[in-house]
Amino acid sequence: MAVIDKDAFDGSIIQKELLADCGQAPTHTQISLIARASDGFTVMNGSDAGRESFDDTEIAQIFVVFAETVKAFSDADASTLRTAVAAALAGMWTPCSAVLPCPFDQHVHGLTRMIFNIHVPGWGFEDARIKFKGVDPTGQFCGLDWLTLNGENCKPYSFQIQTQPVEAPADYEFALFINASQDAGNQATRVIIDPIARLTPP
Repeated sequence: MAVIDKDAFDGSIIQKELLADCGQAPTHTQISLIARASDGFTVMNGSDAGRESFDDTEIAQIFVVFAETVKAFSDADASTLRTAVAAALAGMWTPCSAVLPCPFDQHVHGLTRMIFNIHVPGWGFEDARIKFKGVDPTGQFCGLDWLTLNGENCKPYSFQIQTQPVEAPADYEFALFINASQDAGNQATRVIIDPIARLTPP
């Protein structure tokens, strides 16, 4: 029986190869917004596809509208919250229409900056933020960093990572590392979410 590498589950250990400079600026931005509803998670994915590239002000506004909507519908179930967020963000981004097995799954192409933003009271991403499993991500993913908007660091609620173009579709399993606290922060645990990123040619 194989021994499990405990470092792989340690949210303080970053996959250093992900920190590499990408060498090229992204041509697309895709945003994944994460919130908790009364009966589970609501995850919304959207991008700047078909419009001008997002700037810091537009991304910050998306985050603000998302946070305000989540607060206004704090007791709603996931379906109701999803509908409310979709309506609130209509016109601000291009919603992702792909139907994927896991709501955290990503489907991106070319030079895409993926941004993950979590809005759950007491929750935030750990230093590792994201780790790839079973395959060396070097060359396909780079630029891992905490998101900075209008000069302000968004740690631990938002981070970014960029994809590099592929010649053929490829799936990359990854894990999101979240520090989940309760009891006003007196207790905390690690939540690891287990999606897939599908990269397709530009």
